[in-house]
Amino acid sequence: AIRSWVFPGHDTVPSNLREAIESASSTDKSKRVVPDPNEWGLPYAYFAVGEGTGCSADHLKNMRIVFNLAFCGTVSGNRYFRDCPAEAKLFKKGKDPVLSCNALIKSNPEMLEQAYWKIRGLYVYERAWMKPVPEESAGRD
Repeated sequence: AIRSWVFPGHDTVPSNLREAIESASSTDKSKRVVPDPNEWGLPYAYFAVGEGTGCSADHLKNMRIVFNLAFCGTVSGNRYFRDCPAEAKLFKKGKDPVLSCNALIKSNPEMLEQAYWKIRGLYVYERAWMKPVPEESAGRD
């Protein structure tokens, strides 16, 4: 499975993840904290991968991470009425927050001239796959 989390502020990052990030560059490997996603709460996204899921693992090769400035997409656009009440009054298109947000952007394209991402960090963790030791050879020296 592929899981992803979004933590909107530094104070919302789970302590286990914060400690893993802070200790990742330690030269003393014994002081590094191992990230444990089971302590991070419900993921923002979950993609089942593997047998029986309809998504074969061989589809996941040479992947890229893309940051999308979709100001009026289904995530940010649905928050438009609540997060931008003054603009929503001026550009309201019925009860549709996405269409209303798009109307604002279309009428004021210059407001996006200085749009950018400010990213403190991006961390990708992979599970290490270990070859199982056959039972008959376990414990032998």
